[in-house]
Amino acid sequence: MKLSKILWKIIDGILLITVSSMLLVVILQVLGRLFGRSIPWSEEMTRNLFVWTVNFGMVVGFRNVDHARVTFILDLFKPSKAKEYIQLGLYATSGLVFFSMLALWNFQMTFRQLRIGETSPALGIPMFWVTLPMGICSVLALVAIVETVFFDKHTRSRILMKDIELVADMEEMK
Repeated sequence: MKLSKILWKIIDGILLITVSSMLLVVILQVLGRLFGRSIPWSEEMTRNLFVWTVNFGMVVGFRNVDHARVTFILDLFKPSKAKEYIQLGLYATSGLVFFSMLALWNFQMTFRQLRIGETSPALGIPMFWVTLPMGICSVLALVAIVETVFFDKHTRSRILMKDIELVADMEEMK
C-alpha cells in the first residue's frame, strides 16, 4: 500500500474518532442535564473536538476535490488545453501560497502558546492542542494539493470536471 493511502486512511480514522467523541460528549451532556447534573467541561471539549474535525475535514475536501472554488478568472478563457493548464496552475499556486502562509502563522501562534503556557479554562489543557490542528492540516492540505495536481490523474481530472459541471449548471439555470 502506498504511503499516501496509509496517510489518508489515518486521516479518515482521526475524523471518525473526533466525530464519534464529539457525539458521545454531547450525549453525555444531554443526559447529564436530563438528570440535573451538568458536565462543566463538555462544551469546551465539544468545541475543541469540532476544531479538529473541521480542520481534518478540510484536508479530506482538498484531497477529494470536494470544496468550493472561485472560477471568475477561468470564465475569461474559452475551453482549451491552455485553460486546463491555467486552471491547474491557479489551483496549485493559490492553494500552496494560502496553506503555506496559514501553516507558518499557525505554527508561530502555537509555539507562542506553548512557550507562555496558556491553558483552557474548563479542561485546563494547553491551548496549543486547540490551535495545533490548523497547522498540521495546512501541511496536509499542501500534501493533498501537490498529490492532486502532480501525481494523481483521477483527482486532477476532478479539478477540471468541476469546471465543466459549473458551466453545465449555469446553462441549466438560464
